[in-house]
Amino acid sequence: MKFTTSKSTLAYATGTVQKAVSPRSPLPILSGILFEVHGDQLTVTGSDTELTVQCTVNVETEKEGSIVLPIRYIADLVRYLPDVPIQFHTLPESTSTTIIYGASQVNIHGFEPEQYPRLPAMEKGVSFSLPQNILRDMLRQVLFAVSTDETRPIFTGVLMQVEGSQLRLVATDTYRLAVRRFQLEQEPEQQINAIIPGKTLNEVARLTGGTEDEITIICGENHVFFLTGTLKIASRLIAGQYPPYEQVIPREFITRTRLATREILEATERASLLVREGYPVVQFSLQENGCVVSVQTQVGWIREEVSGVVEGEPLEIWFNARYMGESLRALGSEELSLELTGPLSAAVLRPAGEENYLSLLLPAKPPKE
Repeated sequence: MKFTTSKSTLAYATGTVQKAVSPRSPLPILSGILFEVHGDQLTVTGSDTELTVQCTVNVETEKEGSIVLPIRYIADLVRYLPDVPIQFHTLPESTSTTIIYGASQVNIHGFEPEQYPRLPAMEKGVSFSLPQNILRDMLRQVLFAVSTDETRPIFTGVLMQVEGSQLRLVATDTYRLAVRRFQLEQEPEQQINAIIPGKTLNEVARLTGGTEDEITIICGENHVFFLTGTLKIASRLIAGQYPPYEQVIPREFITRTRLATREILEATERASLLVREGYPVVQFSLQENGCVVSVQTQVGWIREEVSGVVEGEPLEIWFNARYMGESLRALGSEELSLELTGPLSAAVLRPAGEENYLSLLLPAKPPKE
């Protein structure tokens, strides 16, 4: 294998696949990334067998070939290389690669490429496309609600549903729930009901651009694929049945309020500063002219009034301030609608005037006197 490329191209390719590599893998070869040169293209692949990320870039090829190089060394090396043409040269029947930059060179020992896991075969699945910026925005609005508890794997994923031409993404950790809808331009051939690992979708959100260029999603029986012009992401699906989330979303409310998102977020964050032990629990009092955010601890007390429009009954309710802050930041709107059925029931947050997104947040127990 022998090819020449630039530092920026090399940094883009290695940086794209780097997070798919597990630093604690028991298999040494999985601590590396696969370099493959065919024609005038270099394909770099990173994998932990559950998640595989592949990036293809153009290079000047002198000889085709492949090699696996340890990500720990190659990623750091690329970062410190000078901005000059960089040549990779692997001798036949050798697992060592010489990297030449200007008058200098370095040699890195690698692994046989035949032992590296390959991108899963694209199963015959259901496919659809949507703009990358729309998908990234949808993921931003649901990923905060994904659980990190590996003992309940279902909740560490995001439910992706396609019914007709409507795409839905759903995430919950049982304390909060987020649901985002989008109307696709073309209806897929079949319905989709799949649970995608949150880790995978975090990588999709990180790697997809904020452009209107389309991303294609192919959902098979065991894997899901995300495809753009230079990028392929493949992930194993989470097996199991997602809980019937629709049943927990309230349909009737006794109190509705419309507030400025930034004002209520900042008031919540300031109030939580006085809670240093345990969960930062903050009181929200919905009154005729808005919401009062308050907390009283051994450190002191704070009371902030946020003006707004309140319909229905006055109500006092407590929330985990961190959970509330994450829900507010995910809204992406200047104003929010907060809907409540009682002090012990879940609250529903929506961007004011929009129906394509909601998040649900369970109240917290008031702190002991």
